[in-house]
Amino acid sequence: MRKIAALLLVASLLAPGMAAALDYPVLDNQVETRRRHLTWLLSLQETSMEAVRDYIDEISDGEGSARLDAILDEYREAVADIESYDTHVGLNNYIRSLRDVTTSFREETRERMSQHDGRPVVLLVRIAERIDEDSERLEGLRDEYWESKNRNTLANFDIRVERAQHVLDLLEERGYDVSEAQAKLDEIAALRDELEAALGDHDNAEILRVSLEALELSRQLADHVRDLQVQVPGKRVLQHWVNVGERVLDRTDTIIDELGRLDLDTGELEDIHGEAEGHLALAVDKLNEEDYEAAADALRDLKDSLLELRDAYLDLVFPEGYPDELEDAMETLGERLEEMADNLEESLETL
Repeated sequence: MRKIAALLLVASLLAPGMAAALDYPVLDNQVETRRRHLTWLLSLQETSMEAVRDYIDEISDGEGSARLDAILDEYREAVADIESYDTHVGLNNYIRSLRDVTTSFREETRERMSQHDGRPVVLLVRIAERIDEDSERLEGLRDEYWESKNRNTLANFDIRVERAQHVLDLLEERGYDVSEAQAKLDEIAALRDELEAALGDHDNAEILRVSLEALELSRQLADHVRDLQVQVPGKRVLQHWVNVGERVLDRTDTIIDELGRLDLDTGELEDIHGEAEGHLALAVDKLNEEDYEAAADALRDLKDSLLELRDAYLDLVFPEGYPDELEDAMETLGERLEEMADNLEESLETL
Protein backbone atom coordinates (compact mmCIF):
# COMPACT_ATOMS: atom_id res chain seq x y z
CA MET A 1 0.00 0.00 0.00
CA ARG A 2 2.84 2.41 0.84
CA LYS A 3 4.52 1.68 -2.52
CA ILE A 4 1.29 2.52 -4.33
CA ALA A 5 1.10 5.76 -2.38
CA ALA A 6 4.67 6.53 -3.34
CA LEU A 7 3.92 5.95 -7.02
CA LEU A 8 0.98 8.33 -6.86
CA LEU A 9 2.98 10.97 -5.05
CA VAL A 10 5.95 10.94 -7.38
CA ALA A 11 3.60 10.97 -10.35
CA SER A 12 2.05 14.15 -8.98
CA LEU A 13 5.52 15.65 -8.69
CA LEU A 14 6.65 14.73 -12.19
CA ALA A 15 3.49 14.72 -14.33
CA PRO A 16 1.68 18.05 -14.75
CA GLY A 17 -1.48 16.36 -16.04
CA MET A 18 -2.11 14.34 -12.87
CA ALA A 19 -3.86 15.50 -9.71
CA ALA A 20 -1.69 16.67 -6.86
CA ALA A 21 -1.81 14.76 -3.60
CA LEU A 22 -3.70 17.67 -2.05
CA ASP A 23 -6.72 17.04 -4.29
CA TYR A 24 -8.85 14.70 -2.22
CA PRO A 25 -12.60 14.20 -1.89
CA VAL A 26 -14.10 16.03 1.09
CA LEU A 27 -16.24 13.32 2.65
CA ASP A 28 -16.81 15.02 6.01
CA ASN A 29 -18.25 18.41 6.87
CA GLN A 30 -16.23 18.91 10.01
CA VAL A 31 -13.27 21.27 9.88
CA GLU A 32 -11.42 19.22 12.49
CA THR A 33 -11.67 16.09 10.35
CA ARG A 34 -10.50 17.93 7.24
CA ARG A 35 -7.48 19.23 9.15
CA ARG A 36 -6.60 15.73 10.36
CA HIS A 37 -6.96 14.41 6.81
CA LEU A 38 -4.78 17.18 5.42
CA THR A 39 -2.16 16.74 8.13
CA TRP A 40 -1.80 13.07 7.21
CA LEU A 41 -1.63 13.67 3.45
CA LEU A 42 0.67 16.66 3.73
CA SER A 43 3.06 14.73 5.96
CA LEU A 44 3.07 11.87 3.47
CA GLN A 45 3.86 14.33 0.71
CA GLU A 46 6.55 16.04 2.77
CA THR A 47 8.30 12.70 3.33
CA SER A 48 8.18 12.04 -0.41
CA MET A 49 9.50 15.52 -1.21
CA GLU A 50 12.43 14.94 1.16
CA ALA A 51 13.26 11.72 -0.69
CA VAL A 52 13.13 13.57 -4.02
CA ARG A 53 15.37 16.35 -2.72
CA ASP A 54 17.93 13.80 -1.43
CA TYR A 55 17.96 11.94 -4.75
CA ILE A 56 18.49 15.14 -6.75
CA ASP A 57 21.25 16.12 -4.34
CA GLU A 58 22.91 12.75 -4.93
CA ILE A 59 22.80 12.75 -8.74
CA SER A 60 23.90 16.40 -8.97
CA ASP A 61 26.78 16.00 -6.52
CA GLY A 62 25.15 18.51 -4.19
CA GLU A 63 24.78 21.20 -6.83
CA GLY A 64 21.15 20.77 -7.95
CA SER A 65 19.10 20.70 -4.75
CA ALA A 66 19.33 24.28 -3.43
CA ARG A 67 16.10 25.43 -5.04
CA LEU A 68 14.31 22.27 -3.88
CA ASP A 69 15.54 22.93 -0.32
CA ALA A 70 14.08 26.44 -0.39
CA ILE A 71 10.70 25.23 -1.70
CA LEU A 72 10.64 22.42 0.87
CA ASP A 73 11.25 24.92 3.69
CA GLU A 74 8.35 27.02 2.39
CA TYR A 75 6.17 23.93 2.30
CA ARG A 76 7.07 22.99 5.90
CA GLU A 77 6.21 26.47 7.14
CA ALA A 78 2.82 26.24 5.48
CA VAL A 79 2.14 22.76 6.88
CA ALA A 80 3.00 23.93 10.39
CA ASP A 81 0.32 26.63 10.10
CA ILE A 82 -2.60 24.29 9.36
CA GLU A 83 -4.10 24.40 12.88
CA SER A 84 -4.80 28.13 12.49
CA TYR A 85 -7.52 27.42 9.92
CA ASP A 86 -10.90 26.77 11.51
CA THR A 87 -13.34 27.25 8.62
CA HIS A 88 -13.96 25.40 5.37
CA VAL A 89 -13.33 28.58 3.37
CA GLY A 90 -10.01 29.07 5.14
CA LEU A 91 -8.95 25.49 4.43
CA ASN A 92 -9.94 25.82 0.77
CA ASN A 93 -7.74 28.90 0.41
CA TYR A 94 -4.96 27.11 2.31
CA ILE A 95 -5.07 24.19 -0.13
CA ARG A 96 -4.89 26.55 -3.10
CA SER A 97 -1.83 28.30 -1.70
CA LEU A 98 -0.10 24.96 -1.02
CA ARG A 99 -0.83 23.84 -4.55
CA ASP A 100 1.33 26.68 -5.83
CA VAL A 101 4.22 25.44 -3.65
CA THR A 102 3.93 21.82 -4.80
CA THR A 103 3.67 22.96 -8.43
CA SER A 104 6.99 24.80 -8.06
CA PHE A 105 8.56 21.73 -6.48
CA ARG A 106 7.26 19.47 -9.27
CA GLU A 107 8.58 21.76 -12.01
CA GLU A 108 12.00 22.09 -10.36
CA THR A 109 12.18 18.30 -9.91
CA ARG A 110 11.42 17.67 -13.60
CA GLU A 111 14.08 20.14 -14.66
CA ARG A 112 16.78 18.69 -12.38
CA MET A 113 15.90 15.10 -13.29
CA SER A 114 16.36 16.00 -16.95
CA GLN A 115 19.54 17.99 -16.34
CA HIS A 116 21.27 15.29 -14.30
CA ASP A 117 19.90 12.20 -16.06
CA GLY A 118 17.80 11.10 -13.12
CA ARG A 119 16.13 7.72 -13.28
CA PRO A 120 12.40 7.77 -12.35
CA VAL A 121 12.40 4.10 -11.32
CA VAL A 122 15.21 4.71 -8.85
CA LEU A 123 13.41 7.79 -7.53
CA LEU A 124 10.27 5.70 -6.91
CA VAL A 125 12.32 3.21 -4.91
CA ARG A 126 13.87 6.00 -2.81
CA ILE A 127 10.43 7.46 -2.04
CA ALA A 128 9.06 4.05 -1.03
CA GLU A 129 12.05 3.45 1.22
CA ARG A 130 11.67 6.85 2.90
CA ILE A 131 7.95 6.25 3.50
CA ASP A 132 8.78 2.85 5.03
CA GLU A 133 11.29 4.52 7.36
CA ASP A 134 8.68 7.08 8.42
CA SER A 135 5.79 4.61 8.51
CA GLU A 136 5.18 4.69 12.26
CA ARG A 137 4.66 8.47 12.32
CA LEU A 138 2.57 8.46 9.14
CA GLU A 139 0.36 5.61 10.30
CA GLY A 140 -0.18 7.46 13.57
CA LEU A 141 -1.40 10.51 11.64
CA ARG A 142 -3.65 8.29 9.53
CA ASP A 143 -5.16 6.76 12.68
CA GLU A 144 -5.78 10.23 14.12
CA TYR A 145 -7.62 11.16 10.95
CA TRP A 146 -9.87 8.10 11.03
CA GLU A 147 -10.58 8.52 14.72
CA SER A 148 -11.69 12.09 14.07
CA LYS A 149 -13.73 11.07 11.03
CA ASN A 150 -15.48 8.26 12.89
CA ARG A 151 -16.30 10.44 15.89
CA ASN A 152 -17.53 13.47 13.97
CA THR A 153 -19.43 11.58 11.29
CA LEU A 154 -21.42 9.56 13.82
CA ALA A 155 -21.94 12.61 16.05
CA ASN A 156 -23.33 14.56 13.10
CA PHE A 157 -25.58 11.66 12.16
CA ASP A 158 -26.95 11.42 15.70
CA ILE A 159 -27.50 15.17 15.96
CA ARG A 160 -29.47 15.26 12.71
CA VAL A 161 -31.66 12.33 13.76
CA GLU A 162 -32.26 13.85 17.22
CA ARG A 163 -33.22 17.22 15.74
CA ALA A 164 -35.58 15.60 13.25
CA GLN A 165 -37.16 13.52 16.02
CA HIS A 166 -37.66 16.68 18.11
CA VAL A 167 -39.50 18.32 15.21
CA LEU A 168 -41.74 15.30 14.69
CA ASP A 169 -42.49 15.10 18.44
CA LEU A 170 -43.56 18.75 18.45
CA LEU A 171 -45.75 18.26 15.39
CA GLU A 172 -47.39 15.20 16.93
CA GLU A 173 -48.10 17.09 20.16
CA ARG A 174 -49.87 19.74 18.10
CA GLY A 175 -52.17 17.25 16.42
CA TYR A 176 -50.34 16.39 13.21
CA ASP A 177 -50.30 12.83 11.85
CA VAL A 178 -46.56 12.17 11.66
CA SER A 179 -46.74 8.42 10.97
CA GLU A 180 -45.30 8.61 7.45
CA ALA A 181 -42.60 11.08 8.45
CA GLN A 182 -41.70 8.95 11.49
CA ALA A 183 -41.35 5.86 9.30
CA LYS A 184 -38.98 7.78 7.02
CA LEU A 185 -36.91 8.98 9.99
CA ASP A 186 -36.75 5.40 11.30
CA GLU A 187 -35.30 4.36 7.93
CA ILE A 188 -32.61 6.99 8.29
CA ALA A 189 -31.79 6.02 11.88
CA ALA A 190 -31.47 2.36 10.82
CA LEU A 191 -28.56 3.34 8.55
CA ARG A 192 -26.36 4.21 11.54
CA ASP A 193 -25.08 0.66 12.01
CA GLU A 194 -24.08 0.47 8.32
CA LEU A 195 -22.34 3.82 8.57
CA GLU A 196 -20.48 2.83 11.72
CA ALA A 197 -19.35 -0.44 10.14
CA ALA A 198 -18.09 1.35 7.02
CA LEU A 199 -16.19 3.85 9.15
CA GLY A 200 -14.66 1.04 11.17
CA ASP A 201 -13.50 -0.64 7.95
CA HIS A 202 -12.11 2.67 6.59
CA ASP A 203 -14.23 1.99 3.50
CA ASN A 204 -14.71 5.38 1.83
CA ALA A 205 -16.84 3.95 -0.96
CA GLU A 206 -19.29 2.37 1.49
CA ILE A 207 -19.30 5.51 3.65
CA LEU A 208 -20.26 7.54 0.60
CA ARG A 209 -22.98 5.08 -0.41
CA VAL A 210 -24.60 5.11 3.04
CA SER A 211 -24.28 8.90 3.29
CA LEU A 212 -25.96 9.40 -0.08
CA GLU A 213 -28.77 7.03 0.90
CA ALA A 214 -29.28 8.96 4.15
CA LEU A 215 -29.26 12.22 2.21
CA GLU A 216 -31.97 11.03 -0.16
CA LEU A 217 -34.12 9.76 2.72
CA SER A 218 -33.59 13.08 4.52
CA ARG A 219 -34.91 14.95 1.49
CA GLN A 220 -37.98 12.73 1.47
CA LEU A 221 -38.42 13.36 5.20
CA ALA A 222 -38.18 17.11 4.64
CA ASP A 223 -40.91 16.85 2.00
CA HIS A 224 -43.16 14.98 4.47
CA VAL A 225 -42.61 17.60 7.17
CA ARG A 226 -43.19 20.45 4.73
CA ASP A 227 -46.48 18.88 3.65
CA LEU A 228 -47.54 18.44 7.27
CA GLN A 229 -46.85 22.06 8.12
CA VAL A 230 -49.07 23.37 5.34
CA GLN A 231 -51.89 20.93 6.02
CA VAL A 232 -53.31 21.77 9.45
CA PRO A 233 -55.47 18.90 10.74
CA GLY A 234 -59.21 19.66 10.74
CA LYS A 235 -59.49 18.66 14.41
CA ARG A 236 -56.90 21.23 15.34
CA VAL A 237 -58.72 24.00 13.42
CA LEU A 238 -62.03 23.16 15.11
CA GLN A 239 -60.47 22.95 18.57
CA HIS A 240 -58.86 26.35 18.05
CA TRP A 241 -62.21 27.97 17.27
CA VAL A 242 -63.93 26.21 20.17
CA ASN A 243 -61.30 27.77 22.47
CA VAL A 244 -61.81 31.17 20.86
CA GLY A 245 -65.59 30.85 21.19
CA GLU A 246 -65.30 30.07 24.90
CA ARG A 247 -63.20 33.18 25.50
CA VAL A 248 -65.54 35.39 23.46
CA LEU A 249 -68.68 34.18 25.24
CA ASP A 250 -67.01 34.67 28.59
CA ARG A 251 -66.24 38.26 27.61
CA THR A 252 -69.75 38.95 26.28
CA ASP A 253 -71.25 37.53 29.47
CA THR A 254 -69.23 40.07 31.47
CA ILE A 255 -70.43 42.93 29.25
CA ILE A 256 -74.07 41.84 29.60
CA ASP A 257 -73.71 41.87 33.40
CA GLU A 258 -72.25 45.38 33.28
CA LEU A 259 -75.11 46.59 31.09
CA GLY A 260 -77.63 45.00 33.46
CA ARG A 261 -76.18 46.91 36.40
CA LEU A 262 -76.96 50.09 34.43
CA ASP A 263 -80.67 49.08 34.47
CA LEU A 264 -80.67 48.39 30.72
CA ASP A 265 -82.94 45.78 29.17
CA THR A 266 -80.50 42.99 28.30
CA GLY A 267 -83.17 40.36 27.59
CA GLU A 268 -82.43 40.17 23.85
CA LEU A 269 -78.70 39.98 24.49
CA GLU A 270 -79.20 37.20 27.03
CA ASP A 271 -81.38 35.21 24.60
CA ILE A 272 -78.80 35.50 21.79
CA HIS A 273 -76.00 34.70 24.22
CA GLY A 274 -77.85 31.58 25.36
CA GLU A 275 -78.26 30.44 21.74
CA ALA A 276 -74.54 31.00 21.15
CA GLU A 277 -73.66 28.91 24.22
CA GLY A 278 -75.88 26.13 22.87
CA HIS A 279 -74.10 26.16 19.51
CA LEU A 280 -70.72 26.08 21.25
CA ALA A 281 -71.76 23.17 23.49
CA LEU A 282 -72.92 21.24 20.42
CA ALA A 283 -69.62 21.95 18.63
CA VAL A 284 -67.71 20.58 21.64
CA ASP A 285 -69.84 17.43 21.75
CA LYS A 286 -69.45 16.76 18.02
CA LEU A 287 -65.72 17.42 18.20
CA ASN A 288 -65.37 14.88 21.00
CA GLU A 289 -67.36 12.41 18.89
CA GLU A 290 -64.96 13.15 15.99
CA ASP A 291 -67.95 14.23 13.87
CA TYR A 292 -65.98 17.11 12.40
CA GLU A 293 -68.57 18.08 9.80
CA ALA A 294 -71.29 18.52 12.45
CA ALA A 295 -68.83 20.39 14.69
CA ALA A 296 -68.06 22.78 11.84
CA ASP A 297 -71.79 23.37 11.24
CA ALA A 298 -72.29 24.17 14.94
CA LEU A 299 -69.41 26.65 14.82
CA ARG A 300 -70.99 28.34 11.80
CA ASP A 301 -74.20 28.72 13.81
CA LEU A 302 -72.08 30.15 16.65
CA LYS A 303 -70.62 32.65 14.21
CA ASP A 304 -74.13 33.79 13.18
CA SER A 305 -75.16 34.20 16.82
CA LEU A 306 -72.07 36.24 17.58
CA LEU A 307 -72.83 38.57 14.70
CA GLU A 308 -76.35 38.99 16.10
CA LEU A 309 -74.78 39.85 19.45
CA ARG A 310 -72.60 42.41 17.76
CA ASP A 311 -75.61 44.13 16.18
CA ALA A 312 -77.52 44.07 19.47
CA TYR A 313 -74.58 45.61 21.30
CA LEU A 314 -74.24 48.39 18.74
CA ASP A 315 -77.92 49.25 19.14
CA LEU A 316 -77.21 50.00 22.81
CA VAL A 317 -74.27 52.31 22.17
CA PHE A 318 -75.36 55.89 22.88
CA PRO A 319 -72.95 58.66 23.74
CA GLU A 320 -74.97 60.01 26.69
CA GLY A 321 -75.45 58.29 29.98
CA TYR A 322 -72.82 55.51 29.81
CA PRO A 323 -69.37 55.39 31.35
CA ASP A 324 -66.69 56.00 28.72
CA GLU A 325 -64.91 52.77 29.59
CA LEU A 326 -68.12 50.78 28.99
CA GLU A 327 -68.78 52.42 25.63
CA ASP A 328 -65.19 51.74 24.57
CA ALA A 329 -65.47 48.12 25.67
CA MET A 330 -68.69 47.63 23.74
CA GLU A 331 -67.25 49.19 20.60
CA THR A 332 -64.09 47.10 20.82
CA LEU A 333 -66.11 43.96 21.43
CA GLY A 334 -68.25 44.62 18.35
CA GLU A 335 -65.16 44.96 16.19
CA ARG A 336 -63.61 41.79 17.63
CA LEU A 337 -66.78 39.78 17.12
CA GLU A 338 -66.90 40.77 13.46
CA GLU A 339 -63.22 39.99 12.95
CA MET A 340 -63.54 36.65 14.70
CA ALA A 341 -66.57 35.72 12.57
CA ASP A 342 -64.65 36.50 9.37
CA ASN A 343 -61.63 34.46 10.46
CA LEU A 344 -63.79 31.59 11.63
CA GLU A 345 -65.60 31.33 8.31
CA GLU A 346 -62.34 31.50 6.38
CA SER A 347 -60.84 28.67 8.43
CA LEU A 348 -63.93 26.46 8.13
CA GLU A 349 -63.89 26.86 4.35
CA THR A 350 -60.50 25.08 4.28
CA LEU A 351 -61.85 21.93 5.95
